[in-house]
Amino acid sequence: MLKLPNNNKGKTVPMHDTITFAHGLASFDVTADPIIAATNSRKKHTLTCGTITLELSRTCSVCNGPMDIHQDHEIYLTHIPLQLRPHILRVKRSRSRCRNCGCTHIQGIPFKDPDHRITKHLRLLIEKRLGEGRTLKSVSREFSIHPSIIKSIDKKRLQRLFENKRPTTYSKYIAIDEFLLHKGHHYATVVIDLESGDILWCEEGKKKDQVYNFIAYMGKNWMSHVKAVCMDMNGQYHSAFNERCPWIAVIFDKFHLIKLYNDKVLTSMRRRKQAELKEKGDDNRYNLYKGSRYIILSDRRTLQQKDTHAHENNEKLNKMTLMGLKWPPGARKMHADHERRLDELLAMNDDLNKAYFLLAQLKYSFEETDSKRLFDGLKTWINMAKESGVVEIISFAKTIRKRMRSFVCNATHQITSGKLEGTNNMIKTVRRNSYGIPDTQYFFWKIMEASRRPYQQYKSHRILH
Repeated sequence: MLKLPNNNKGKTVPMHDTITFAHGLASFDVTADPIIAATNSRKKHTLTCGTITLELSRTCSVCNGPMDIHQDHEIYLTHIPLQLRPHILRVKRSRSRCRNCGCTHIQGIPFKDPDHRITKHLRLLIEKRLGEGRTLKSVSREFSIHPSIIKSIDKKRLQRLFENKRPTTYSKYIAIDEFLLHKGHHYATVVIDLESGDILWCEEGKKKDQVYNFIAYMGKNWMSHVKAVCMDMNGQYHSAFNERCPWIAVIFDKFHLIKLYNDKVLTSMRRRKQAELKEKGDDNRYNLYKGSRYIILSDRRTLQQKDTHAHENNEKLNKMTLMGLKWPPGARKMHADHERRLDELLAMNDDLNKAYFLLAQLKYSFEETDSKRLFDGLKTWINMAKESGVVEIISFAKTIRKRMRSFVCNATHQITSGKLEGTNNMIKTVRRNSYGIPDTQYFFWKIMEASRRPYQQYKSHRILH
């Protein structure tokens, strides 16, 4: 039992294994019982005093002259916390001085971290916490160490893991995309392995130079094992891969194409029609288009499922009302007319009906697994688009015709950039948890580590066992 100072009125606090804990440090001799002290900010910590037992050199390393003990020197080191309190070591060591040249030598501390005033044991524990995905702020609070020191430790840890270290295995399929690095249209390029999901490479910028640097970094031997690369319709990336690695099939993601069709064709046509009805003053037909974006962009099967779910929900609530029961918290009646509204919009607008039909045909074309059939299907779709007479659809057909080869590759290599979109969400999460990371290289290493960390789904506290 350890007695507290007088201002604690003689209360005692058990100090289980405090001395033996400090005794575990190499060449450290505890000279006094640990005490509970307080800093200027009145935060309590455990203070352990001791001396270094390493033999002090008596011969000068410069002139080989004799050296005498000159003075004692004290240093404070932060150690692994004890009893939820910071643990401070007051280490006393001797300094010797040469009689001839005046050079000094001080005893080394074998358990001191070379970069900071903490022990090596604490540094290993900090690195373990950071490797588990903990933020700098949470680790700083746990060990009562400034976040800048935690960041310095984390950056060196990540540097050991990722700097100039290429993958040990070959990748068959990769994906490349850009993501927002900083506000003001500052982007970075990321490349991932589609099979494992690991981030292979990151660099600031989104031009050809980033692809050239990636190929040079990986080497021709590694790139020779890559069969295909998936991307959105980025012309810079496409040209760079065709120039440097012509054997790699460049695949434009089909889901990006569907999204582009929704934005450039369906949404554009809906807005144009709304503007026309507003100019004419046709409020009844104009109101039908209000709030219809989700209905127009959704698949018919999706709308049918929503209507079925809404009918079941409304029937359940009606039965509860008839029985005099109270509705559950948050319960409400739902709209069950999504498919009916879609049919009204398509019947009212012939151009929109054509666009909706061609979208279904485009999705059906990409279900082909034979490149010849997919090519014929896209060619037929382009002819149908030209015959539709709709400006937006004709313009979109030109986009497909210019990039036909990359779209046809979807049949040969059944890959998408869906895993890369998940990586982009992970990048946003890492940035949000850290409240922004201005150090670009450190940020790249953080997301590379996060992509390799196994996914853990924690049980909710709401689940009753």
